[in-house]
Amino acid sequence: MRFPGICLFERFFAACVFLFAFISLAVAQAPSAPGKPLPPGAMQAKVKATCTQCHSASRITEQHMTRQQWSKQLEKMEGLGAAVPAVDRNAILTYLTKNFGPAKNGAQTTPRKVGN
Repeated sequence: MRFPGICLFERFFAACVFLFAFISLAVAQAPSAPGKPLPPGAMQAKVKATCTQCHSASRITEQHMTRQQWSKQLEKMEGLGAAVPAVDRNAILTYLTKNFGPAKNGAQTTPRKVGN
């Protein structure tokens, strides 16, 4: 014996699962998505190998952060599963800051003093 409410529940559950899967795929950025290439440098290959497993290089190239902000970003990505070798961390931060630091975006590199 089938209950009329069960069929409705099954349909609702299936719709929720489908919607969740669709949204998850839509939000995820394909690693092979075209974008601005990473500039040449000693750590280009390591940054590419580490970061573009989950997202495109444009996720990096469109950001312009300080060394401290890049460091926090690396920590965040490590928390999400990125493998950033400790031996390469300083060199990766130098590469990111040199190529995608605030000065590369025309932003000020020194904080302004406000008032007295």
